[in-house]
Amino acid sequence: MNSRQMSTAVNAEKAGMDSVPGSDVPVAILQKQISSSKSPEEKARLENKLSELMLARELIRGSMLQVVKKATYSPEQAKRVQKPDTTGHMCKAYKEVVEYYRVMCYNWHEPKYKSALQHFHMLANLCEENIPVERIKSAIDECKGKKDGRSRP
Repeated sequence: MNSRQMSTAVNAEKAGMDSVPGSDVPVAILQKQISSSKSPEEKARLENKLSELMLARELIRGSMLQVVKKATYSPEQAKRVQKPDTTGHMCKAYKEVVEYYRVMCYNWHEPKYKSALQHFHMLANLCEENIPVERIKSAIDECKGKKDGRSRP
């Protein structure tokens, strides 16, 4: 785990189960299971699962930031798009690019990719900036091969 992942993990642990943000619940649960594991094998298995979850979060975050960078026309626009406030979640274009991202990059129906949901405001903001759907999809296509850490041929 890198320092950011450890920080998230430690903050989730310190906060206690009742005050953990929804997106950090899987991390907190795994940490609790690790701390109460009875055997070294179980602890190693759970630590591996936590590491995979944290890696998936970083890959998703990086993927979304690359999509934003490639789809926007300027660094200033990219910064605006990354802000969490949005009203574009109901437009047809948003639904189209979110589904495209799910199919081409990370299927958030799989538990380890659920954290993708917390980055969808960026896709909504791309739509609000009137960036053409085809441009957003093209950016997704350019980034999709990076989901496993390698470029696709």
